[in-house]
Amino acid sequence: MKKLLLFTGMLLLAVSAKAVELNLNLNNPDVRKCLIDSANEEGWELKAKYLDENDKVVLVFKKDGQVVEYTGNQKLEY
Repeated sequence: MKKLLLFTGMLLLAVSAKAVELNLNLNNPDVRKCLIDSANEEGWELKAKYLDENDKVVLVFKKDGQVVEYTGNQKLEY
């Protein structure tokens, strides 16, 4: 878990692209919490969370005018 948190934090520092494609299961609440907590520690603010047109979870973060979107790798099953 610490490795994932560290990796996510370093990734947030290095990413300046609008959309980020990672192999993250954002349907898992533990993965979402880890990403959100790590982003907050690096100064990123969660601005939105929603389902895209493919029913995948999307998290949008903003920091210093940069916007980063993380899209989950699986459809959300209802």
